[in-house]
Amino acid sequence: MGVVREYAECTVCGSKLILRVGVSVENSCTHTFDCPNCHTPISIDLKTGGPGEAWVEGRENAKVIAEEDGIESIVNLHPAFAFKRSDYRSKLAFASGYHISLTHGKMRLVDGKFQDFATQFEVPDTPQVWSLVRSVMVLALKSDPGKILQKQIGAYEAARKIHKPHFTCPTSFKVVASFFDDIFYPAIGGLRSPLRAFVRAAAQAHPSELARLKKYYRSDVQAQALERYLATFGDYFRMFDQFRQVLTHVRVGSEDVDDLIVGSKRFDEIKLYYGQAYETLTSSYTTLACLNNISAGRPFDEFKSMSLAKFVNDVDKAKRSNPFADEPTLSAFTRFENSGLRNGSHHASIWREGDFIKFRSGGTGAERDIAYSRYMHICNGITIAIAALLLVELEFFSDIALE
Repeated sequence: MGVVREYAECTVCGSKLILRVGVSVENSCTHTFDCPNCHTPISIDLKTGGPGEAWVEGRENAKVIAEEDGIESIVNLHPAFAFKRSDYRSKLAFASGYHISLTHGKMRLVDGKFQDFATQFEVPDTPQVWSLVRSVMVLALKSDPGKILQKQIGAYEAARKIHKPHFTCPTSFKVVASFFDDIFYPAIGGLRSPLRAFVRAAAQAHPSELARLKKYYRSDVQAQALERYLATFGDYFRMFDQFRQVLTHVRVGSEDVDDLIVGSKRFDEIKLYYGQAYETLTSSYTTLACLNNISAGRPFDEFKSMSLAKFVNDVDKAKRSNPFADEPTLSAFTRFENSGLRNGSHHASIWREGDFIKFRSGGTGAERDIAYSRYMHICNGITIAIAALLLVELEFFSDIALE
C-alpha cells in the first residue's frame, strides 16, 4: 500500500486542497469528508489499475485540478486507518506506519515470508466476500433447496485463494467461521474461545439440560435470531468502508481512539447502526442467560427470580445482562453495551458536529457527546460480540446443515 497525492478543488466555495489518499487492494474506494473551508461534504473516489497505478476522481462537490504552488490545506484519507489528530493535516503522515506498531505481535505471520497488512490482517473486498458467506448461511438454513451449497462454498474458497493461495474451506461452517475469524481476530477469539469452553463444561456437568436448551433454541430462537444476525451483518458490511477505518483498534484491544480523526465520514449512513446492533445482541442474551442457569445447576429456563417467558418478554433490554453479570465469560459480551447511546441511535436522536457525535440518551433527554472515532469503535466492538455469539450458537445449538 502507498499514498496518492492529488490536487483538488471544492466546487462549492472554490477552495483548493491537497489530498493524500492511502491505497488499498480494492479497485475503488469512496471517501467523504468536510471541505476545510466551507464544511460542505466532499466525495472523491480512489481508483486503482495495474501494479503501482492509482488516481483520484471527483465524485461530489469536488474536481481534480493540476498541481499548483501555494496550496497549504491538506487532507489525509485512508480506507483502513484513522489518523492521529496531529497527523490529519500533515504532509508527512503515514497512518499505516502507526498501525504496524499497533498490530505488532498480533498478525498471523509465517516465518521467512513477506506479508502485507492489506491481505493478512484484512479480508480484501470484504463486502463482496460477505455476500458469499451470507449465501452459504441462507442455503444451509433452507437445507440447500437448489443443491448449490457446494458451489457457493467453492466460490468462497476461490475468492479467498486470490490473496491466500493455500486457503481451503471444505464445509459451510468453515465458511462462516473462517470469515468472521479472519476479519475480527484476535478480539473475536477472546470472546468465542471462553464461551465454547463454557458450553462444553455445561454439557459435561448437565448434559440433559444442555440438550433441552438445544431443543428450545431450535424451536423457539433460531429462525428469528438468524434473521436478526443476517440483517445486522448486512448493514455492517454495506457500510464496512466506514467502520474499517478504526476496526484495527478494537481487534487488538486498544482503547486509544478518542483522539483519532476519521478521514471519511458518512454519518447519515451509520448513525442508526448502533441501535440496531444493540437490539440484536441484547435479544440474543437469551442464550447466555440460559447457559448461566445451567452452569448454576438450575434448569435452563429457571432464573433466580423469574421465568424464561418473563425474561424474554418483559425484561428491559438494558437489564437483560443482569442474570449473568457475575459470570466473566458471559458478561464479557456486554463490554460495548451502552443503553444511552442505543436510545439516541435507535430513535434517531443522534447527530454529528465535526469530529464529535451528540445524542440524547432518553430519560431526562440530556444531551451527551462522544468522539466520532469512539462511536465507530463501539459499533465495531458490539459487532464482534455478535459475531462471536453467532458462531457459538451455530456450532452448539443450531440444526442448520453447517457440518
